[in-house]
Amino acid sequence: MLTMNPARYFHTLRHLRPVQITGRLWHRVNPAKPDLRAAPSPSLVAGQWATTVERPASMLAADAFRFLAVIGQVRNAVDWNHPAREKLWLYNLHYFDDLNGVAAAERTAWHRALLARWVAENPPGVGNGWEPYPSSLRIVNWIKWWLAGNVLELAWVDSLAVQARWLRRHIEWHLLGNHLFVNAKALVFAGLFFCR
Repeated sequence: MLTMNPARYFHTLRHLRPVQITGRLWHRVNPAKPDLRAAPSPSLVAGQWATTVERPASMLAADAFRFLAVIGQVRNAVDWNHPAREKLWLYNLHYFDDLNGVAAAERTAWHRALLARWVAENPPGVGNGWEPYPSSLRIVNWIKWWLAGNVLELAWVDSLAVQARWLRRHIEWHLLGNHLFVNAKALVFAGLFFCR
């Protein structure tokens, strides 16, 4: 059992910025509920999307993935947040980087099934996938996949709107750094996606 060590707390807290402390307290005393309203219509794309650097493929089969040199399967809803898996492995699962990975077009059917499963098996605001950092990366990856010419089903668009609204209320002020940058990037992508 951990014991309270006032010196350790002092040496930890003295390096934090006020926005980090207030951000952490705000999320503890004011937990946000998901905004489940239907999504606005996606914007119309003008011009051609320039693909970025592709990530290595991480999807080995419709339900098998390799992250951090570890292969695992997602066969049911529990596997999205399986307690036996490393948290970073689960985060990678929720990022959806494979949508924009090397030779992603060859896995489109798998991707479509995975998107449908994620929406059905990850209720709003619950689990690792709804933490701000994985939410941020997933929002961007879904939108980039759409920009590459793939079709997002209405349920997925609605989910994107819920994810963006959730993220807007869970910005990682308490962590700052790359987390804050990734949160901002996702909100810019979502704002442009839903902009008319």
